[in-house]
Amino acid sequence: MRNPFHTDILEPDQPFCNRVDELRDLTSHGRNGMNVVLFAPRRYGKTSLVKRVQHRLRAENICVIYAQFMRLVSVEDLVHRLAKALISGLHEYESIFEKGKRWLSHFPSIQTTFTIDPATGMPSLDVQMTKRQVDPMVALETIMEEVGRFLEKEDFQVCIALDEFQDIVDIKEPRVEALLREHIQRHKASYIFLGSRRRVLLDIFNNRGRPFYQSAIMMELDTLPKNECVEFIVDQFAQAGKECSAEAAVEIARKVEQYPYYLQALAYRAFELCDKECTTADVARAYETLLENERYGYQGIIQGISTGQLKLLRAIAVEGEAPLTSNSFLQSHNLTLGGVQSARKFLSEQDLIEKKESGHWGIVDPVFRAWLQQAF
Repeated sequence: MRNPFHTDILEPDQPFCNRVDELRDLTSHGRNGMNVVLFAPRRYGKTSLVKRVQHRLRAENICVIYAQFMRLVSVEDLVHRLAKALISGLHEYESIFEKGKRWLSHFPSIQTTFTIDPATGMPSLDVQMTKRQVDPMVALETIMEEVGRFLEKEDFQVCIALDEFQDIVDIKEPRVEALLREHIQRHKASYIFLGSRRRVLLDIFNNRGRPFYQSAIMMELDTLPKNECVEFIVDQFAQAGKECSAEAAVEIARKVEQYPYYLQALAYRAFELCDKECTTADVARAYETLLENERYGYQGIIQGISTGQLKLLRAIAVEGEAPLTSNSFLQSHNLTLGGVQSARKFLSEQDLIEKKESGHWGIVDPVFRAWLQQAF
């Protein structure tokens, strides 16, 4: 029998837990031409949600464009990703083999090559910027101008999603933000800005001194409701031919604190380990395999931070939630106030730690926290 749980980006036809209100609201905003900032920690299902939103909009004859900005390395990289996303989205909306000449005439800065994959018979798309665009900032302004002119001339609606939008700051080119804002505010389109480095993303849109200040509706994804998680797990087990008691489903949700990615990941492993019925013992074994599997990614995180940052991360994990500047906390973990303040800034910008409602600081990722507690 096929395991019903998935840990990658969910396709629109795959099981999706909750997010009914968010799906409705985002679809409505896209339909109405509104700009939205969608923010949540990593692995919260933002991309899956937006893909589902754009699938609905496409069914309403709205053209959808999706660009991934994760780990941008240069302005040239940004321009290339925008160009490829634009042409790919238009191709899906209306076959470029039929209307390509008309569309491509609007984008003289983009060179497009289509080839046929002999194995699948499907077209493959390659996008390059024309050689005359020497200055990458000129290339960026040119393509944004071309998008604007195109949107003015066409009579269909467009929804553009920019995933991990906050990574534009990593380019270290201060003019990028202002240039994008200048053009996006004039575009006849709906934009969805997604991001998981929440402190950086929110500063882009909430800092009065920055170009995107208060230019979009803010939408935060919360953890999944516990009851919805339990119902989802029990139903998915049943539809796949196995049983999962409510007690076991509650344990799955509890262990991962209703964190969307881990909910699917732990349920997947529990489904694989159990015979015909999933028990709490199966969940406990599945959780250990989850920790073992995730450790490679966690090791990569701690290898990429400084000793001082790791010391603070470990201390917060040990405490669960911690008042970082209290004398007792600093003395217990052999930390200095200056070191904590510096490490806290970096770790919060990377969305590894966050300030809780209690006013104390905690680890964002609950399974990472559990692994830190075991490892150190």
